Amino acid sequence: MNSRRTILKNIGMGTAVAALAAGATAVVTRSTGGAPSAASRMPEGAGPWWLVAPLARGSHLGAGWFLAHLSPVERGASVLTLQHREGTVARVHLCHHQGDPKGLAHSDLIDLVLMDGGRGDRATDESLGRVLMGLAAHIRDNELSADGDLGALARMQPHSDRVLDYGPENLT
Repeated sequence: MNSRRTILKNIGMGTAVAALAAGATAVVTRSTGGAPSAASRMPEGAGPWWLVAPLARGSHLGAGWFLAHLSPVERGASVLTLQHREGTVARVHLCHHQGDPKGLAHSDLIDLVLMDGGRGDRATDESLGRVLMGLAAHIRDNELSADGDLGALARMQPHSDRVLDYGPENLT
């Protein structure tokens, strides 16, 4: 039997997630008598924190980096803000990829695109690259969780589509 991950990869994430979201919502919101799931505790408009669970705002990621913020999905991506203890800020867009990721790191469905104002021609700090690979591993483990908001995934677009739809100047 195919897994949800295989189905999403084979028929396209947007269509598949939209179809699965209704069924997954029942799982997420069904009362089990225990503590509410992570997704059901999220306030409306919150970022998809379930993707990086068990990490949360303020989590230390290694090499002086910590997780500062995760925005809701807007303009086809969720913006993950990382901060270094020395003050450097890195903005990483979590986008969908269609089997051809362009970011510094990626999961099976999500591309982690560093938005540093360059054109992909700048060297990236090695410690930041390692942190992004670690975050991609968390996302890979969580991206199809029954506790997740698959609607957030359905609103994500590939980075190249976002550039065409919104213009690169609007994707900072």
